[in-house]
Amino acid sequence: MRIFTAISLPKEIKDRATQIFQGRLPVPYINTTNLHITLNFFGELIDDEQKKVKEIFSQAVIEAKPFEIQFDKLVKFHQQIHMTLKPNPALGKLQSQLEVLFHDSGFLFQDRIYYPHVKLSNLHMDKVMFKDRKIEDFPNEELRQLSFMADRVVLYESKLLLHHAHHTQLIEITLK
Repeated sequence: MRIFTAISLPKEIKDRATQIFQGRLPVPYINTTNLHITLNFFGELIDDEQKKVKEIFSQAVIEAKPFEIQFDKLVKFHQQIHMTLKPNPALGKLQSQLEVLFHDSGFLFQDRIYYPHVKLSNLHMDKVMFKDRKIEDFPNEELRQLSFMADRVVLYESKLLLHHAHHTQLIEITLK
């Protein structure tokens, strides 16, 4: 089972994203169902490892407080469209604390700098591309409409399907 921790975008933000991106990006549409900001990606885990992650996760964010998420710009990154975030110390601290706790319990992660973003779409999977709709032409100031208070952290299972992944919420913790 593929597991990751994330901050899910609230439904009203996903709905607003649908409205502001519709007909303005080089892809036919954005599937907003799975929009999230990944914190820690574990990859494939066996049952005992999943159980351990669930136990750690449930205790790890108990003292975390809600914080604001603000988006910065749209970028093309490895054949994907990403919505990047403005610098956010609270998000970085939460991600780092989780990673340290998981690492101290024997879980390993790729050694790279945390890159907070929301993946909007894969570019290589869409056969219908709108070449006249350029990412660099999107008015990034409109992303301000998508700001929100991150008040929940989620542990997800991810199943890879033919053209996308399906995420199932395993545990959701409200930040207080």
